[in-house]
Amino acid sequence: MQPDLILKNANIANGATGVDIAVVDGKIAEISENLDVPALEVIDCGGMLVSPPFVDSHFHMDATLSLGLPRMNESGTLLEGIALWG
Repeated sequence: MQPDLILKNANIANGATGVDIAVVDGKIAEISENLDVPALEVIDCGGMLVSPPFVDSHFHMDATLSLGLPRMNESGTLLEGIALWG
């Protein structure tokens, strides 16, 4: 299958340098040196680090399902949030 995107000359987190990354349907299909296949788009990473997106999945309990209960956290600090809920 033809890649939608090839990232050329990329460094990745496992320490590999100068690799090519083929992406098909938004997912990594292959990582190897000197991929020689046509792609819809090719980006030269110039030896820069390519990493997965970093997602911060935390949430603030005192502002989610319980907003305003027992009262608002006026300072927005962790210590006040802990004190609110005992």
